[in-house]
Amino acid sequence: MEQKKYLTFGNKMAYGSGDLANNIIFGLITSFLMIYLTDAVGLNAGIIGTLMMFSRFAGGVSDVVAGTIIDRTKHKWGKARPWVFWTIIPVVVCEVLMFSTPSMNTTLQYIYFFIIYTILNDVFFTLNNVAYSTLSVLITANKQERVQLGVVRFVFALVAVSAISGGTMASVNAFGGGVVGWRMTALIFSVIAAVFYYICALSIKELPPSELGIHEDVAPEKTGVFQNLGKLLRNKYYVMQLFINILFNGLMTMVGAVGVYYMKYVIGNAAMLGVFSIVQVVPMFLGLIFTPMLVKRWGIYKVNLIGFTLATIACIPFMIFGMKGMTTPMLISHGFVWLFRAPMLGTTSALTAEISGYTYRQTGKRLDGSMFSCMSMGAKVGAGIATAMTGWLLALSKYDGKLDVQPQSSHSMITFMYVALPLIINVIMVAILMLQKVEKANETWDAHQITAK
Repeated sequence: MEQKKYLTFGNKMAYGSGDLANNIIFGLITSFLMIYLTDAVGLNAGIIGTLMMFSRFAGGVSDVVAGTIIDRTKHKWGKARPWVFWTIIPVVVCEVLMFSTPSMNTTLQYIYFFIIYTILNDVFFTLNNVAYSTLSVLITANKQERVQLGVVRFVFALVAVSAISGGTMASVNAFGGGVVGWRMTALIFSVIAAVFYYICALSIKELPPSELGIHEDVAPEKTGVFQNLGKLLRNKYYVMQLFINILFNGLMTMVGAVGVYYMKYVIGNAAMLGVFSIVQVVPMFLGLIFTPMLVKRWGIYKVNLIGFTLATIACIPFMIFGMKGMTTPMLISHGFVWLFRAPMLGTTSALTAEISGYTYRQTGKRLDGSMFSCMSMGAKVGAGIATAMTGWLLALSKYDGKLDVQPQSSHSMITFMYVALPLIINVIMVAILMLQKVEKANETWDAHQITAK
């Protein structure tokens, strides 16, 4: 039986614009904040990484708090949409401040960085991102439309990543480099992000609870943060997805942060980061286009497992050629890696909705906001660990941002982080994906309920 459709093409594009904004904000931080602080401001990579780690871990807790706040919200716009709207200005202001480090005592610069970074990531961006992710389950009850929303949001994310990767260094240099160049670049990107945030917040509407199959006597959920967390942790599929999100976001953070170092010091051309970004985007875009069709035929589980297994295999030549600095074969294998990774990214929201549905079946409680905080928590904790490791490993390798030529130890460490680590993480993720059978569990539960009646 054909499911009822809730979204127009314009609704889907408006929703996707929110992730374009998210990735402008988050992408500039994950890919360029470290090199801005080490090379433009002159701070120590190890100290920066440690401060980021503490902030990110705190952000992991704030994600659950944000999810609970959203679950309890009662507003004429719904539960999640108001928070997307309310947090836009604070997010973009903090983004500009993040790349506007004042000229003062070094210790005060570390303090300034930590305060702004924590306020941005652990408060405003957390509320915005968790609310945005939760919207995918609140604006449609159609499973295929949720898959389509996941595809659309990641297509828009790819556009943002391409713009950030390819345009940031050019913009910084165009404004004269240094702290001024970075501040102006952050200002421009933040204004663009604000525009797309508003398009998202003002162009979509949440469905009434009855349309989503939620009874008024169980919405909103009245339990506290730790009670909600307990319910989530008793859902084994939530725990699996949390680990997947931590691993993948950690990997992407480290590769994103060290990518500009690899291009600048190993390849010898920082502009190559833009080329690698384009080669990543085009195959991934193709993979995302076919994801809804593949999921409709084989389901989320098979599509994700097969896709990521093939991506892991493609990581092998990327590592081999990357160790030798052979850019052309690296680019080819890089394209295949992202072609096969695309389905997992495109199905993230739909899979999280399935996991949320499993909790609802087991407990009778709707915890959509708390459930979607899994995605944000995974990003925060994974990025925290990866950022700290990036800073520590760079410092351990004797990297010095004030030197034009880095020691061989730094070259070796940067190469390992950029080309070898992805293969290791991918293998672990495939092992977890083999167990992520939440769709089957929900189908079995529903079948039992029908039989019982």
